Amino acid sequence: MARKSKKLEEIMDVFDEDDYIDENELEELEIDCNFIYELETNCFSITDKRDDTHITHSIESVVLTIIFALLANCNTFEQIYLFIFKHFKWLDKHIKYDNGIPSISTIKRVVSFINPKELENICNETMKKFLTNNEPIYKNKDLIINDIKSMDGKTANSSDRASSKNGEISKMNAMSIISVKNGICEATEFIEDKTNEIPTGPELLKRINIENCLVVFDAMSTQTETIKYIVGKHGYYIAPVKGNQATLEQNLKEYFEDTKLYKEAKENNYYCVNEKAHGNSEKREYIFTNDIKWLTNKDKWLGLKSIGVAKRTYINSKEKTVTDTRYFITNIDASEVKFIGKGIREEWSIENKLHFYLDTVFMEDKNSCFVENTQKNLNILRKFCLSILKVFKKKTKLSMNNIRFNISMDFEYEIEKILKSLYE
Repeated sequence: MARKSKKLEEIMDVFDEDDYIDENELEELEIDCNFIYELETNCFSITDKRDDTHITHSIESVVLTIIFALLANCNTFEQIYLFIFKHFKWLDKHIKYDNGIPSISTIKRVVSFINPKELENICNETMKKFLTNNEPIYKNKDLIINDIKSMDGKTANSSDRASSKNGEISKMNAMSIISVKNGICEATEFIEDKTNEIPTGPELLKRINIENCLVVFDAMSTQTETIKYIVGKHGYYIAPVKGNQATLEQNLKEYFEDTKLYKEAKENNYYCVNEKAHGNSEKREYIFTNDIKWLTNKDKWLGLKSIGVAKRTYINSKEKTVTDTRYFITNIDASEVKFIGKGIREEWSIENKLHFYLDTVFMEDKNSCFVENTQKNLNILRKFCLSILKVFKKKTKLSMNNIRFNISMDFEYEIEKILKSLYE
């Protein structure tokens, strides 16, 4: 006899008939169903590996349920199941379950066999319907940048397991690229190890349009093949140079440590900004030059136009003045130093606008799901929900956490506002 889950017993004890929403209240709600219809339609393209005779719940119903639950502050499968119980009549009206409430095991099983790339494609296709900003992010007479794409990897720290019925499970590493203009994740590649980001960069870029876009990344992705692909697709790059390109870094360091050369570069192409960060004042300086004829092996960096240095000066916790210095190469002319400075700062966008929210709002680092494919699909669905919340956040002063908390307290009313915000 199968053992009854203690967690399920606790869940069942929580609910009785009084917990369901009143049918009369449902009739008064005016939910915009275009979003649900769009997502359901796109879900039909997901490959279903199940035997037709054993299908009790459709893929689209399970995916939509998880999306609504994630929006409503649920982070685990147990919380998703609680959510279904609490809002079953509303969900059944708009999603239409074929066979009652799906069990936790059914939800987990469906999520585990979905192809992550298929799921990401349908999420992106759905979200594209609600993106209306077609204006360039930067425009000058000689330079038009439609968007800035920030690329980096992230590890889900609680996603590994020393042993399972399928053997050891490694931590999930996801390399993603986001649109700075729209604030959404456009593509994800799941990799086995952080070092695999090097060959993954070009593969990730192949999945999005980077024409007239600036691509920014950390020093690990400063590779000739990555830059070759960007330039070949008529894109722009600002590439940080560190130890993985030791000779190039040394050349740039020696150049900008030369007093005369440094002074000449600063006089021609200099940008400085002072700002507050974590309660302290920071000074950021950007100095670039087109003087690259002397540079060893410059031809291997396709399209290279200028080199530069970025300095950040601040007071640390010990009340000492500290200066961080970083070196860069780019295929943008040095005269655009102000925009180059902005591009360098946007390298952190993926941390601030994606990874930070995944960990602090959706608690991804604390999620202990040990089925590899399930982790990947949950990562994709969290990012999709984050995109929806970002659209709504433009209309409120609430934090992401409080938006989700609001939805959890009054789901039927708040979800109506969330869905309507997508069309405004």
